[in-house]
Amino acid sequence: MADFCRQCSIELWGEDFGDFKNLGNGRVLLEGYGWPALCEGCGPILIDAAGNCISDDCLEKKDILKK
Repeated sequence: MADFCRQCSIELWGEDFGDFKNLGNGRVLLEGYGWPALCEGCGPILIDAAGNCISDDCLEKKDILKK
């Protein structure tokens, strides 16, 4: 099954399906840190607890959250 970060999901289907939401099982991340994931749109990335791609080196350079 393909998994997508929040930004790719919104870009491709118009909504977030939450593929990576709560990947850390409720554990708290320090600011600037993320969980490693493999998004089918972005490639290997870091995501926050909500499933947002936060990688500076994201292959797609998603900035949907800034809009």
